Amino acid sequence: MTNKTVNKKEVFKLIGILVIMMVVGYGLNIGVGIVAAYLSYAGITVPFIFYSLALYIPMIAIAFLYVRKKGDNLWKECGFNKIKTSTVFLTILLTVVSYPMVMFTNVFSQLFVNNTMAQATDDLVGNTPVLYMIAIALLAPVCEEILLRGFFHNRLKKLVPFTAAAILSGFWFGVFHLNLNQFCYAWLLGVVFAYVNRASGSIYTSMIMHVVINSFGGIILYFQNIYYKSQGKDFAEVAESARADSKQMIITLVVTGILSIGSFFLTRLIIKAIAKREGTSAVEDNAAA
Repeated sequence: MTNKTVNKKEVFKLIGILVIMMVVGYGLNIGVGIVAAYLSYAGITVPFIFYSLALYIPMIAIAFLYVRKKGDNLWKECGFNKIKTSTVFLTILLTVVSYPMVMFTNVFSQLFVNNTMAQATDDLVGNTPVLYMIAIALLAPVCEEILLRGFFHNRLKKLVPFTAAAILSGFWFGVFHLNLNQFCYAWLLGVVFAYVNRASGSIYTSMIMHVVINSFGGIILYFQNIYYKSQGKDFAEVAESARADSKQMIITLVVTGILSIGSFFLTRLIIKAIAKREGTSAVEDNAAA
């Protein structure tokens, strides 16, 4: 295993760039929200996808300019390398077997805070469900993977050991979501995404996982919202009522916790299988970063 001398100055500089990107992106996102608030008085609803575009476009532009200034190419930096068809299916399988860990961290966070997505679903969907799904199932996964894995993680892993880079990039992936509920499972997923990309040698694997997770979650939330509306209930209130049921929450936490143990080992096995299939050095647990 190769030891790396950590260049703290470059690490903090990279984190600083990411923070600037987030401030600019979320600043414009808030700006869209202010404009949308005024338009609402005229009966005009701004679709959620415009908020997403306001967030991601400036962030990717900053990443592009930064990488270009360094004499690099953002496309190559991200690792848009071809993967085998079998790797695509293994990646989808990995998404399924790793999901219990996502469920566990989601439930655990709800011991302290509410279910953010359940609370916001009605506002996010609005009257444009198709645009909502495009934003959450395609735009968000692709843009976030370019930013957090392609740009941030791939540069960070050149400065610190791989495991540290995976944990730190996962942490900032959690911070990116700006709420404790999503922070917990996004951090976990960020680490898994980093490892599966190392195994495949491509950013496509984390993009596939991200698309599958967001698509599944978005569809479930959408239809749950429709169902409870048909019953004359508010989905956000139902979700909060379920969260307030301590006994049910503890049972769910224990069950998902037990499933997560098996999920962890299966996740490792599939990541190794992907590395072996793609012939990368990550086939060994302690491969050099």
